Amino acid sequence: MSSTDPDQAAGSQRTSALAADVGPYLVSPRYLAGNDGLLGDRVTEALVDVGWSCWTTRTRTRHLLDADQLRGAEWLSGHPNVLFDGDPVVWEFFARTEVAAPPLWNAYFTARVPHELVTAFATALATAPDITSGIEPGRTPLEPLADAHWSADPTDVGNTYYAPKLQAWVTYGAVSEAIEDGNPIPGLPGYLAWAQTDDHLPHQWCAAFSPSTPQELVAAFTKALADPTPVYRSVLPQDLDGHLAISLS
Repeated sequence: MSSTDPDQAAGSQRTSALAADVGPYLVSPRYLAGNDGLLGDRVTEALVDVGWSCWTTRTRTRHLLDADQLRGAEWLSGHPNVLFDGDPVVWEFFARTEVAAPPLWNAYFTARVPHELVTAFATALATAPDITSGIEPGRTPLEPLADAHWSADPTDVGNTYYAPKLQAWVTYGAVSEAIEDGNPIPGLPGYLAWAQTDDHLPHQWCAAFSPSTPQELVAAFTKALADPTPVYRSVLPQDLDGHLAISLS
């Protein structure tokens, strides 16, 4: 088992961030832009840069914890614990009230989520003053989508929003039993997000937030998701011709 030195990782962040941000392409919408294979490194660097510890096992699983060991993340690219429609979850996040306590909530992201979206969630988790107040009635996590003029589902008003061209959506509703939560009450709703270019094609990526995930953390993700700003990429996603706006940076 090896560990990551925070100072060394912070320097690595600055180097890799510079390299990533000079990619030759500017791509939108960002939810279809892929992640240049940087999903693991960019999120790890963001957390280590704010003081989280990181160690990597011999199976290449990364474990990250804040100083109090109450907030954590796992990069599971080699040994995923959860599959969404056959797509492996590679990032899992959690929070707990005591080091020996089980997680209050969990959040999950599959391998092709754009790293900007997961980094936004991770940064919110690392900096939030309260990571124990779960989802309550209201539209807070969906407000960034409404503000960005995403379309409300007329059959599920207030709970589901679609991106322009219906290529991504977020819904508040029933979640799979694979989405673990600290609340023992069964059947509680949580937030789910997808990107998919066509109903007849596999999804590009999925994200899921268990019922007790704090609303402000989910809102950090949806705000990044709805951001229309193009993102830099060095490699263009395959099989998305006609779905992306691309320019040279």
